[in-house]
Amino acid sequence: MNHEHESSRYYYPVEGRTDGAIAGAFAFIAIIAVPALAYAAWHTLASWMSALFS
Repeated sequence: MNHEHESSRYYYPVEGRTDGAIAGAFAFIAIIAVPALAYAAWHTLASWMSALFS
């Protein structure tokens, strides 16, 4: 790339900006989504059992 060219004056390389994005998504799923879904599933199951045996 010719860095003296007018159109490349505002060029900023983006390599490395998404490093860890996939790991971050997996961390979000593992830390937040899985416990939240487990909590919701447990309460759904508990309410069904409570309604069944009451």
